[in-house]
Amino acid sequence: MPFPQDFDALKLAGYRFDNHARCRGCNAEVEWWFTPKGKKMPFNLMEKGSSPAVAHFVTCPDRDEFRRG
Repeated sequence: MPFPQDFDALKLAGYRFDNHARCRGCNAEVEWWFTPKGKKMPFNLMEKGSSPAVAHFVTCPDRDEFRRG
């Protein structure tokens, strides 16, 4: 199953919106969503409809600060 490409596809795939917050690394505003398996995942801001769903760790300049392992 391909990754959902927009806001509406996230909802249809079982993702649930949690809240808005700021990234602890780059301070960008992000949306937190729960995946269908119950894990939290940050996304860049989206608008309802065809706004693209982009995981924030793809664009965050400080993403390496949050890598585990």
